[in-house]
Amino acid sequence: MEAQMEAQMEAQMESQTEPDTVPPANISAVPKVIGILHLVFGGIGLVMGVIGIASAAFKEKLEEMQFASYPEEVREGMRGAMQPIYETQKWDMISGVGSLILAVLLIVAGLKLVKYRRQGRKISNIYSALSIGHKLFTIGIVIFIKSPVMKKVGESLEKMSGQSDMNMGTMMGPIVIISGIVMAIVMMVYPILSFFLLSKKQARDSLR
Repeated sequence: MEAQMEAQMEAQMESQTEPDTVPPANISAVPKVIGILHLVFGGIGLVMGVIGIASAAFKEKLEEMQFASYPEEVREGMRGAMQPIYETQKWDMISGVGSLILAVLLIVAGLKLVKYRRQGRKISNIYSALSIGHKLFTIGIVIFIKSPVMKKVGESLEKMSGQSDMNMGTMMGPIVIISGIVMAIVMMVYPILSFFLLSKKQARDSLR
């Protein structure tokens, strides 16, 4: 009887000395780091998206300011030459709205990831998929809309300058295509990287 009581007391003392909850081991810092980056890039994207939409919405005012210093006859010629660019700004507005949606998704995902919430990874993955689609859409705009327009504008400016050897129409199209594609590809790196980093087992297991 005494031996049984002593065994019970020892077991009780051991249970008191052990912690109630064992802290989870090998918690990954990846979700928190990605979450902070999401918040930073989301904030920047929000500002840039608002600027892009505002620029497209107030294109007439910006157009007046752009050519205000030119003489009247030059101003009219420049306005006519640049008109095709202004007509493509509806696509910039559509892209700007897409950027705003992506920025909001980034911020929401970032807030949840810094708290190690599983939902943050799901929202982040949705952002990654939509962001890549948005960049491909942007590349399409550059190749099929912006490039022909810039070539046309270059030719018009070439005629206005009276210097046919400048080859502005020939140069501006490829320049727009190359710069647009390179920029879109660079901007794809982050959503792809965040998707793969958050897909790692340690990062997934760290979320709750």
